[in-house]
Amino acid sequence: MVRQNLHCHTTFDDGRDSPEAMVRAALDAGLTSVGVSLHCPIEGETDWCCPAEDEARFIAEMRSLRERYAGRIAVWCGLEYDLDAARRSTPPYDYIIGSCHMLGGIAIDNTPEEAARLIAVHGGADRAAQLYYDRLCTMAAFPEISIVGHFDLLTKYNERAPLYDETSKTYRDAAFAALETLSAAGKIFEINSGAISRGWRTTPYPAPELLRHLCELGGRICVSSDAHSANAIACAFDRCEALARETGFRELWHFTGAGFEAVRL
Repeated sequence: MVRQNLHCHTTFDDGRDSPEAMVRAALDAGLTSVGVSLHCPIEGETDWCCPAEDEARFIAEMRSLRERYAGRIAVWCGLEYDLDAARRSTPPYDYIIGSCHMLGGIAIDNTPEEAARLIAVHGGADRAAQLYYDRLCTMAAFPEISIVGHFDLLTKYNERAPLYDETSKTYRDAAFAALETLSAAGKIFEINSGAISRGWRTTPYPAPELLRHLCELGGRICVSSDAHSANAIACAFDRCEALARETGFRELWHFTGAGFEAVRL
């Protein structure tokens, strides 16, 4: 069973519950460690990002929780760094997840209508996918980023309202190239159940075909729920673990406080 979750959000950004509520939920779910990840401040984005003036308070609260729950569950302080953020340097977080939520100022995963508008603005689904995966590739140059967040996020709505043809040559070539670039840079890819808890998908990110290719590359994976509420802290971890096994993986990578180490599935 998966025992660690490094990707969840709280009332410091667009989550519903406090950091302590997330830690307690992780403890109740049988996890041995949990990382609360903060959407980094982005100028002009206030609905889902942490305001810059609250960042230090978040870090202080996470350090307090680490001390309070020591001996019961390991508590880590993480950052979900967005490629639209202006800064490169970050405060002393334990680990950093790299993500892309927008293209040209249009959200990828806010609503199906906005996702369709993004495709129209960028000249079609294949072109939008190419731009998205090219953007993900830039994370290879960020040594601070350890984890690639929800790799194929742009397919969030495909089960209900197909927007991207995941079988098209352009789409597959772009996605495979990004996998290869980021895996070669040593990044860890999360199997992410966030869209399951929100009711948009029945399967985690990334798609099985992408995970199989990643496994062939010798890539590394972890499992996360991208939970925005305490009741989703370990959402569909059984499905995530099953998908990892089905696509060839035999180990997960867990954060230890001093880096990442392999844990057998």
